[in-house]
Amino acid sequence: MAANFTPLFTGGTGRSGTTIILNLLTRHPKFHASLPREIKYLTERKGLIDFNCNRPITEERSLKELRNSIAGKLLPILGRSNFKIFSSRIHGHWWSEVGKKGNQRGLIQGISLDVLDKALMGFESNYKIDPKQASRDFFYSLSSAQMSSPEIEYFGDSTPTNIINAKFIYQIFPEAKFINMIRDGRDVALSVSKERWGPATPEQALFWWEKRIVHAHNSLIQIPQNSQHEIRLEELVIHQREERYAALLTFLGLDDHPTMRKYFDEQMLAEKMHSGAWQDQVKNPEKFGSTYQKILKRLRNKDIFIEKLY
Repeated sequence: MAANFTPLFTGGTGRSGTTIILNLLTRHPKFHASLPREIKYLTERKGLIDFNCNRPITEERSLKELRNSIAGKLLPILGRSNFKIFSSRIHGHWWSEVGKKGNQRGLIQGISLDVLDKALMGFESNYKIDPKQASRDFFYSLSSAQMSSPEIEYFGDSTPTNIINAKFIYQIFPEAKFINMIRDGRDVALSVSKERWGPATPEQALFWWEKRIVHAHNSLIQIPQNSQHEIRLEELVIHQREERYAALLTFLGLDDHPTMRKYFDEQMLAEKMHSGAWQDQVKNPEKFGSTYQKILKRLRNKDIFIEKLY
């Protein structure tokens, strides 16, 4: 399927600004943000990546992900084909699930079931012959169905693990662009420790953040520099607002637009970031800060440089 728009995948460690950057960009008339913001059927286990690439178990970044990976490898052995697993999930929690606020989310937000089933039928017919083309057709069919304007140049998804999986996504979509969102690890750690899917404590979450940063770096070095753009959330929102805003537009080849500028000026504000909240909420702030400093040093030894902005 020929498409006249470019896939854009934002990502990061989680709680690092992946959604807000998409919410900013979707205010531009040439940009459409996916509904849902995280499509899942591309990067989750038994999604499109696994029809095209061999992701080793060592790629998993948590015990839960490791269990899911092992289960995914066992299901075909137990008689369920990869397509049946994919079909089950695309009609299951990828299609619709209850969000943490009790609202319905999933592909149901952006397309009809008829559109999904038609695309799935085409995928089933072709994935054994040409898995890459079948995957591309499936993605572009579902994405195009959400769009109503011929002006749109980008379709964006904000699944946090997009960047960790960038090297695989690029194999399927070499035309894609990637935005890597980075936020101070101490703030990320506090935030994810409050999520039901995150590590239990901010202290554990610091090491979780470190591992994701390393995985993201190792993935991004395998795709072209002109396909990727790094944004430090604190710089965009607080320290270098105009410079980073302009750099984002330049990366995408977009002109500024009043609606996008209004959202940036009114919603992306320093006071909404809660930077440094960990200082009042972790048990031992001094030890927590020291641990973070050691992590930054380990990252530098791996040629990963994340500036400590406060």
